[in-house]
Amino acid sequence: MKFEELSLHPKLLSAIQEIGYTELTPIQEKSIPHGLEGKDITGLAQTGTGKTVAFLIPVVHTILTKNIQKVSALVLAPTRELTIQIADEAKKLLKHSDGIRAVPIIGGTDYKSQNKDLEGLNGIIVATPGRLIDMVKSGSIDISNVEFFVLDEADRMLDMGFIQDIRWLLHKCKNRKQTLLFSATLSVEVMRLAYRFLNEPVEIQINPEKIITERIDQKIVHLGREEKIPYMTNLIVNSKDEGQGIIFTNYKANIPKIVYTLRKYGIPITGISSELDQKKRLRLLRDFKSGKYRYMVATDVASRGIDVENIDIVYNYDLPQDTENYVHRIGRTARAGRMGKAIGFCSESDYVELEKIEKYLKQKIEILEVNEEYIQFPTGEFPPFIGGDSYDREKEVHFKQNGRRPHDRGDRAPHKHDRDRRGDKRHTSHIHSHSPTRDSHKKKPAAAIQEAEFFLQKADSVLSAEPKGSKSENKNQHRFQGNKGKQRQQQGGGQQLHKQQNRNQNKQHVNQNYDKSKRNLFDINDTVREDTKKKKGSIWQKIKSIFGR
Repeated sequence: MKFEELSLHPKLLSAIQEIGYTELTPIQEKSIPHGLEGKDITGLAQTGTGKTVAFLIPVVHTILTKNIQKVSALVLAPTRELTIQIADEAKKLLKHSDGIRAVPIIGGTDYKSQNKDLEGLNGIIVATPGRLIDMVKSGSIDISNVEFFVLDEADRMLDMGFIQDIRWLLHKCKNRKQTLLFSATLSVEVMRLAYRFLNEPVEIQINPEKIITERIDQKIVHLGREEKIPYMTNLIVNSKDEGQGIIFTNYKANIPKIVYTLRKYGIPITGISSELDQKKRLRLLRDFKSGKYRYMVATDVASRGIDVENIDIVYNYDLPQDTENYVHRIGRTARAGRMGKAIGFCSESDYVELEKIEKYLKQKIEILEVNEEYIQFPTGEFPPFIGGDSYDREKEVHFKQNGRRPHDRGDRAPHKHDRDRRGDKRHTSHIHSHSPTRDSHKKKPAAAIQEAEFFLQKADSVLSAEPKGSKSENKNQHRFQGNKGKQRQQQGGGQQLHKQQNRNQNKQHVNQNYDKSKRNLFDINDTVREDTKKKKGSIWQKIKSIFGR
């Protein structure tokens, strides 16, 4: 079916022709006619099927036909990148519609600039739920007159915890006349939301398994965890594909490692993750779409806004734990009727996920035979790629964070004992304090003997002094110190005097009972045996108390 057959508004049809759209995709052919009739729709379709145009065309057509002069449409999306993508598509469709605009409202941008964009707005707001609610509560936006309410990737928004925000916004749009809900999966939560807020919706479903089977060449390579990076590097270096590619990983900690490794071999690659601020992410996405980078490394959440038609291949560095995410990932390729390829690396811990994916797709994924030469990194000279971004300024930043290369096991945090040895987690060092090693037991006797010799040498110099007191005086002095302890604390100058007297009397006591002929440490212990019985403690405590150490 062609767009000329839909009897669209002339200005809208002219914009569609300039974009280059000619024939409708399956989701567009099934949903646009119902949307033009004003019916509520629940559309089940994957990314890359043309669903953005499927819900925008009925909205734009109605606004132009009725000449609505207000904020009449609201589109909600889960991520900033997807919000900007939808707004850009709406601007293309509104190219010949004077006075009607599409404005993105996203977090991470200046409130002042967004308020300026909203001044005198007639048309469409495309927003993420959080920032939109903030602006509605502050009075910057009035959505009470919104007639068209669109939820894109509803399943993803519910997974991200936006259910309460969506309900709040739906209640605020009291004059809703049409609600369109599009989702990649039809979960229980999505069905409950549709039942609560949609009025007898038309249910449209595009079979994702059929699209994947027919248009995407899928392969699985069985590798060890440490073999994935060199193998993928060889595949990319020896690839003859001219298009772009996306590398998906489950862990954002893998992104800098993959980017740095592939750049060493001259591969134009960058990565996006939630750790980058909004401006950097948007800039990297623009550079990727413009062709500056050939490959992009991303996690599932960060990749939601990547919409590039020239994606030839998708690498699953880690197989996703959710089968639906697998469909989302490889759906980035084979867009607009093109063919695509997807290669996944399956290690010993991924077999369960692989079985779930094959069960969901109702097909066995072809196993690619391992090329033994690809297990090692490519040899030869490769001019490194300089991207002029943070990955160049922070070379091997991922390796330097922990002082060693991370485990390839998804680069999750190493075992806590490894962190203790590096000193990264000093507050956990007590784990080893009660379990000394065999070497520490061997060192203790030598250290004890050395310490004893030091005290004996000091004892020789002290015991040569003449006695100036008696044993009874020493006892009386101790008794005096016990009864007058609090008074000594209040008298700073007297405290030092009493300590010195105590030390002198202890020296006198030892001098009276010590025989210099007994140079053995255990003989000294015999001479002060009686005092040791009275004052329980080790010989080390006794010697330290004598010399005030």
